[in-house]
Amino acid sequence: MLDLQPETSSPAALTDASPASPRAHAPRRDLLIDVVRGLAIVLVALGHTNQGVARRGWWGTSNIGVHLDLAIYAFHMPAFFFVSGIFIKRSVSKRGERGYTLEKLRTMIYPYFLWAFIFAGATIPFARFMAQTTPPWRTFLFTLFTGAAPWFLPTLFFALMLGMLFRNLPMPLFFIAAASLSLWGPETDVMFFDRGLHHLVFLVAGMWVGASFKKLEAIPVWTSALAALLLAVVIYLVTASPFGLSPYLFIPLGLLGTLMLMLVANCMGHSPTARALAWTGAASFGIFLMSSFPQGAGRELLVRILHTTEPWLQLIFPTILAVVIPAWLYHQRKLLHIQWMFTWPF
Repeated sequence: MLDLQPETSSPAALTDASPASPRAHAPRRDLLIDVVRGLAIVLVALGHTNQGVARRGWWGTSNIGVHLDLAIYAFHMPAFFFVSGIFIKRSVSKRGERGYTLEKLRTMIYPYFLWAFIFAGATIPFARFMAQTTPPWRTFLFTLFTGAAPWFLPTLFFALMLGMLFRNLPMPLFFIAAASLSLWGPETDVMFFDRGLHHLVFLVAGMWVGASFKKLEAIPVWTSALAALLLAVVIYLVTASPFGLSPYLFIPLGLLGTLMLMLVANCMGHSPTARALAWTGAASFGIFLMSSFPQGAGRELLVRILHTTEPWLQLIFPTILAVVIPAWLYHQRKLLHIQWMFTWPF
C-alpha cells in the first residue's frame, strides 16, 4: 500500500530558521545545528517508515519495530522544537514582532494549507495503493482548521508565537510554566493548541540555552561520543520498560534525546558525514512535506517488483528515498520553479 501521508500525523520536520539553504562555509555553530536537524529528520523518516512496516505486520513476532518506534518518538520532535527556540530572540530582534509573525505565516501556515489539500487530493488517483481514503469534506475541514493535517506546522507556529510574546520573561520561570502546561495543560479537540502546549517546554528550553549551545565545541570528541552512547542506552532502556509511556518521562526523555543528538553532531565536526547531514537538515522542511511520496513509492517497488517484504530492507530503502529525493528537490526549488510549494509566492 502506498501511503502519501505520514504513517501518523507526525510531520517530518521544520525549524525556526527554515526554509534555509546551506552555506558553503557555514560557521561551526550553524553546521552543528544543521547536523542536529539532519539527524532528527532522518529519524522522523525512519519512524514513519517503521510504522508502515509494523502496520503491515512485516516485523512478524519481533518487537524491534515497537522498541524502535518508542525510542524515536521519545525525542525526535522535541529536538525540532528545541532548535527552533534557540533562534527566536535573534529572529524577532532582527525582524520585529510583526515581520516575524508575517514570515511564519508565509513559511508555515501557507504551506500547511497548501499541502493539506495536496495530500487529500492525492488519495483520489492513488486510492488503489493507499491505506488512507479520501476524507469527507466535513472531516477534512475539521482536521484542517484544528491543525491536524498534519499537526506539526500549525503547532510549531503556535508555540513560536507564544515564545515571541513571552520572550522577555525570566527563562527559568517560563520553563517551569511551560513544563506545567505540558504535564497538566487543558485537553481540547484543537490539536495545534493541545500539542503546542505539550511541546512548548522544549521550545522554551531552546530559548533558555540560546547561543550557549556553542559551549559544546569545547567537549572532546571521545567524551561527546561516550556521553551520546550512554544517553542512547538510557533512552532505549527507559522506553522499553513498563514506564516508558509515562507522561512524566516525556520532558526528561525529550531533553536527553536532544542533548544526545547535539553530542553526536559535535562528534562529527566538519567531516563529510557532518556536511551531508547538514545538507539534509537544511532541507528538513522539504523532507517533511514530500517524504511520504518517495517513501511509499520505495515500499511499492520492493513489494511489486522485487517481491520482498523483508523488514530491514523495507525499513532502510524507503527511508533513504524519503530523505534524499525530497532534500534534492528542496535544494533545487529555485531551479525547478517550485518555491511556491514551500513559501507564499506573493
